[in-house]
Amino acid sequence: MVMGELRMHALSIIEIRDMFGASTELAGTLRQLAGERFRVAAPQHRQRGLLGKLGPFLKRSAADSPVFPDGMPLPSDWENLIAGRYIAPDRVDVSWQVIDTWVDALDWGTWTAPVAPSGLDDLDFALARAGMPSRYGLRKLMADDPQLTIRPGTGMRVGYSKNQHVLATLASLEQVVDEVDESHRPIAQGLRDFLADIPRWTAEATELNRPAPDLFVVWRDDIRG
Repeated sequence: MVMGELRMHALSIIEIRDMFGASTELAGTLRQLAGERFRVAAPQHRQRGLLGKLGPFLKRSAADSPVFPDGMPLPSDWENLIAGRYIAPDRVDVSWQVIDTWVDALDWGTWTAPVAPSGLDDLDFALARAGMPSRYGLRKLMADDPQLTIRPGTGMRVGYSKNQHVLATLASLEQVVDEVDESHRPIAQGLRDFLADIPRWTAEATELNRPAPDLFVVWRDDIRG
């Protein structure tokens, strides 16, 4: 069956947008993260035959060049993101692998849950029946456009909600979570437990002179189980 994946990151939308057209300092951090995550092992054996014989006379033998597996981001992909350049349609999906890596590494916390294609509406309906106002539903947590320089990848929905809305959603969710029907209660409790850390992360962000964490939400419908 097709099973979607809902992934929430506690990270300021300002800090996410800053990744595109990044400052020199941030660019260095992003390059390091991408390089470590998508490192390609050096070839173990020099190619035999004519190419191998010519190798010493070439500036760099093709046998020594890294070979990136299909579907794996290239250094040019993260350099284009860092520079804020246009991302060609055929590089959008692999570029999102890079963005996922950056956000995972720099956010305050991440919550992931399996959600079927109809699951977003089903959970919102369950929360509403438990007494949660519709303005604090799950879809409202991903209703704002993050306004990134890259469009969503295949089967993706991307959105965010501001810190104050997240805190208000937490307060509302805490009041109704125990009334959610049993089939949806585990995911509702998981969401509540994750959002419960937002106030602490907000205070820590203030101490570190970082922007308060918003909620960046990515949903993919192409996870198969």
